[in-house]
Amino acid sequence: MGELGAGFVRVSTGSQDESSQVKILTEESAQRGITIVKWFRLHGYSASHGAQEPALREVIADIARGDYSALLVTESSRLDRRDDLDAQAEILLGIRSVGGDVISIAEPQFGKTDFAGRVVTLVAQHANAEKSATVRRTTYRGISMIVANGGHHGPLPAFWATRGDRYAKQAFCVDLDKVRDIYARVADGESLSSVGRVYDLYPASVKNLVRFPANHTGVVECRYTHEGATEVWGHQVAPVVESPLWWRANKVLAANLTDGRGNKGGRPVAQAANWLSGILGCPSCGAKLHVHGGRTPAGNQRAPKLRCGGHAKRRIACGVFTGCDATPVIDVIDAMLSGDVTPVLAFQRVAGNSHELDEMRAELARIQGRLSVTEDDDELDELVATRKALRVAIDGFAVVPDVYDYAETGQTVGQMWAAGDTEVKRGMVRAIRESWGLALSEHGGQWGITVGTGFTGAGGADDVVDLGNGLCFRREGAHATL
Repeated sequence: MGELGAGFVRVSTGSQDESSQVKILTEESAQRGITIVKWFRLHGYSASHGAQEPALREVIADIARGDYSALLVTESSRLDRRDDLDAQAEILLGIRSVGGDVISIAEPQFGKTDFAGRVVTLVAQHANAEKSATVRRTTYRGISMIVANGGHHGPLPAFWATRGDRYAKQAFCVDLDKVRDIYARVADGESLSSVGRVYDLYPASVKNLVRFPANHTGVVECRYTHEGATEVWGHQVAPVVESPLWWRANKVLAANLTDGRGNKGGRPVAQAANWLSGILGCPSCGAKLHVHGGRTPAGNQRAPKLRCGGHAKRRIACGVFTGCDATPVIDVIDAMLSGDVTPVLAFQRVAGNSHELDEMRAELARIQGRLSVTEDDDELDELVATRKALRVAIDGFAVVPDVYDYAETGQTVGQMWAAGDTEVKRGMVRAIRESWGLALSEHGGQWGITVGTGFTGAGGADDVVDLGNGLCFRREGAHATL
């Protein structure tokens, strides 16, 4: 085996592709008899800010251990572009000091120790820094034109786009009805995952859209940082929703901002085929019971069975509980809930006016944002007058604290069960299990379910059954053996 080396490829932005660099380095290493044993792929790393330095430090450590002796790059600008030439030289000297060599395909003399190599290295380092400075200057000229034109710069949430000339892009909402519907759904307590499924969005994308201030202020705050100074300007757009609706939706997001809702990782899990799968515990080992059905090789429907799924990663059945027919258990729970006329309750405001003050403050924020972009004198006078009136109303507002309690939504448990999909039904059965207790039990040789008190973790038959999203229901005397 010949000399060992590492390939170093880097692009500054996420829209660029480093495959051309990989191709060149692969071909050149083969011609030079160098075997590339490690690749450094820095996608979206800016060399002018030193984002690549940790990778270069790793190169020095690898060479010191003897993993390889050569570092291959297409050109020296892939390694460094910082204005600090001493910092650039320090990295090169570090590679040389541990016995390594930098091979630049476009600059054969780069990094060499002879006089000509030192001259080429110094000139290349200076040129790399000058190139970054030139890119920053020319980019800022374009940004200055955008600022002068009041154009848009920066990312936009879902259902927003830009149109127009390059330096005068105008942001606009692509679909007003969808955005307003998303705000209404979130304000009414629908989960982000549910809204995302309706509109083919990730929950984070729904959250970014709801929190986008321009949806109600009509002003996008754009910013750009140059030479350490951040320039901020307002870009005027057409507002999509009223301030009260924007405030209500964002209040729901703020209420749900808890540590328990963070992503805990883990592998993706397939959706259950039946709402009873994973709800009941095995009578023998306590593991979750799953509904097994499907079809026979002849295409006939199998009778669904409840079988032990085992614990943890092994997922091996305990072997003591051999399973039972799932149909009677499913029918019992379905009959119990489908005919239940217990009203569904929602935790909502029943008295107070604090929400009105919050809505006025949201409207004041909208007006403040529009003042920075309004050029029409008549509209400006109207905004100023409205702002004064709002400030007077806010200062003199007599706050009556909001009172929240459970109130009927007009829907019964049976209606929710009939209209719900698999996930809704799973949530309802799981809520009953956690509040009242729900278990598979055997009576007279027949398997059924027991509902009621006496279960670990159950709150009792008279407690509220929390259905999530602020919904619940109460029913006394829930203890039963079915």
